[in-house]
Amino acid sequence: MAKQTSGMSFKGLMTELDLKHYSPVYTLCGDEPYFNDKICDRLEAEILNDAEKGFNQSVFYGKDIDTLSIVSAAKRYPMMAERQVVIIKEAQYLKNLDVLNPYLENPLKSTVLVFLFRGNGQLKKTNTFKLLSKYTVFESIKIPDYNLAEWIEGYLKEKGFKTDTAGLQLIAESCGNDLSTVENELKKIFLNLGDRKSISLADIEKYIGISKEYSVFELQNAIARNDVRKISKIINFFASDTKNNSIIMVISALNTFFTKVYMAAPNSSKSDAELASIIGVSPYFVKDFRNTLKYYSPAKVEHILHSLNTLDLRSKGIMTNTGDENLYKELLITLV
Repeated sequence: MAKQTSGMSFKGLMTELDLKHYSPVYTLCGDEPYFNDKICDRLEAEILNDAEKGFNQSVFYGKDIDTLSIVSAAKRYPMMAERQVVIIKEAQYLKNLDVLNPYLENPLKSTVLVFLFRGNGQLKKTNTFKLLSKYTVFESIKIPDYNLAEWIEGYLKEKGFKTDTAGLQLIAESCGNDLSTVENELKKIFLNLGDRKSISLADIEKYIGISKEYSVFELQNAIARNDVRKISKIINFFASDTKNNSIIMVISALNTFFTKVYMAAPNSSKSDAELASIIGVSPYFVKDFRNTLKYYSPAKVEHILHSLNTLDLRSKGIMTNTGDENLYKELLITLV
């Protein structure tokens, strides 16, 4: 018998699927499509075998079907199978959701009805959502940037791989928080490692296509170590190729970094977990901000933030712009 749970976690829902406990209705919604797609893929692939799918599995799209037709499809009985599966992808485009309500009051036990939404929209405000919540609802939450490294570490562990803190940060910095992109890039690394299970920075640079030496990530690491030679080397490289190294993006990244340093200063006595929560980063990266505070006083950080703001305005043409190469030179003076 299917367990009917509203607000189930991803891990909990996957465990239910492992046990072949199926709900009569699934609602997959929220801001992170990665988790919803994983769940939907499993429901589509595993409930029925290949022989049963021809007569008993239907996949529709919200733009192409009306709610009355969904009800009609859901009310059909399976042919030579225990269940039928009806999947509605891009369900956010459905109109007249209230037409579903009578069916949701008493769904057919032999039907597994799946709604895959992108986002929530107005869904939660409807009476239909109250009825959907009697069954399995999974609301995916976007992974915050400061938790991304932790998620990557968990994903690697699940797949039997590992990397160090610098590797986690480099992957997070290079891929962003699009989890599908992160997964695809990690799979590229896995395929090239052979029997090795430990991922080095060189692997990440080579297979994801990153030049670690000349990245904003490495610039921030150099700042945290007060490595003036490395800071100069990276900024001079940026200045030599402004077309591929947007000063606007570099200033934005540094502004975020130093804002967090400034926030960390009065809270440096707090634990790593507390400080991470205050400045909005993963505990993995707190040491970088503590190290930066060894070399940059709050007054110095405040001066840098003011200078970054001025450079940002000039880079965007709001104030006099002497050219990006010259702005990079001014940025170097500001930092060292």
